[in-house]
Amino acid sequence: MIQRGGVLPSQWIREALKDGTLASVRPVEPGQIQPNSIDLRIGRAGTRVQCSFLPGREGVEGRLRRFGIYPVDAGPDGVVLERNAVYLFPLLESLKLPKGVRARANPKSSTGRLDIFCRLVTENGTSFDDIPEAFAGQLFLEVVPRSFPIRVREGDCLAQLRFVVGDPTLDDDETRALMAREPIIVPPDNLPPGYAGMRVEGGVFMSVNLSAEGTVGYRAKRNTGAIDLRGRHPISQFWERIYHRPSEPLLLEPDEFYILRSNELVRLPPSVCAEMVPFDAGAGEVRTHYAGFFDSGFGYVSADDHGVAAAAVVLEVRGRDVPFHVDEGNHLFRVILLRNYEAPDDLYGRGLSSHYQGQRLRLSKQFLPDEAETDSQVAPRSG
Repeated sequence: MIQRGGVLPSQWIREALKDGTLASVRPVEPGQIQPNSIDLRIGRAGTRVQCSFLPGREGVEGRLRRFGIYPVDAGPDGVVLERNAVYLFPLLESLKLPKGVRARANPKSSTGRLDIFCRLVTENGTSFDDIPEAFAGQLFLEVVPRSFPIRVREGDCLAQLRFVVGDPTLDDDETRALMAREPIIVPPDNLPPGYAGMRVEGGVFMSVNLSAEGTVGYRAKRNTGAIDLRGRHPISQFWERIYHRPSEPLLLEPDEFYILRSNELVRLPPSVCAEMVPFDAGAGEVRTHYAGFFDSGFGYVSADDHGVAAAAVVLEVRGRDVPFHVDEGNHLFRVILLRNYEAPDDLYGRGLSSHYQGQRLRLSKQFLPDEAETDSQVAPRSG
């Protein structure tokens, strides 16, 4: 009998597949299951729609009859989804949640770093991404590529789902106490001038790093070719580099997309996972991520299970209404720690290989490593 609050672990997800709580039209692959979440796969028959919507009483089919423009086929050759167009795909997975268990979705890390905006939709749903307890039915995913056209196929994973009972959020006092016992958020080795330390207020405030040697960020290029989610692409075809130049400010322009990283490093033990707060008006006119969930083990162990692989948080930053000046050490975002119902039977980075374990500044896995291409372009520092 589930009594206390927490995020349910990977072993619960495996049992949910056995008892019908979680079902799929195709067998779930072992790699889909993470310590606190499961990757969700898009189906083949999507629809280009006029606008984003919540189904409400009319339901998904009713909304599609009203707002659908044309079908898209994500077959073996894939289909290209155009920038700033809205698409809806059924997911291969469906749910039959028991009473007391609810679910929440987030874009995957690679999805966010490609500036793909996606949200989970349920039949008759009145909110995105949150699935109420006892829900039973099919799941859908709204997909909006922002910076780049993307090629997708049936079975591609763009979002992940976690299951929750009660309230898993650690309050500020619990967060401070846990951080005092274990180095969950690690300050940078070389503290930047004016570094104010760990501020805990509705989560742990974290700062942006702009002083690393070489590349400190990337800005998405305009009018590029399509990114194949199953391909590998040269960085220079899609990104401009941002370099450390102390005498020149970094101005985030409205509606431009940037990849930056945190000063602080994160290492999540088996007892907790974490989520980022996507937008905080008090931190500036920017949205700092689309993907924002970290499974237990992120930055906690190295790939060979020896030593510590504390990892930076990569920020998927989009400027909002006005140009915004970013300084080294600005507190741009917060991380909220979430209690696990019980420790997962495996950890991120231990037996679960990942492109992002131990990361500093890192693009999505769809891009070739720097040494695989010659790139002499310099990104304008003012953008």
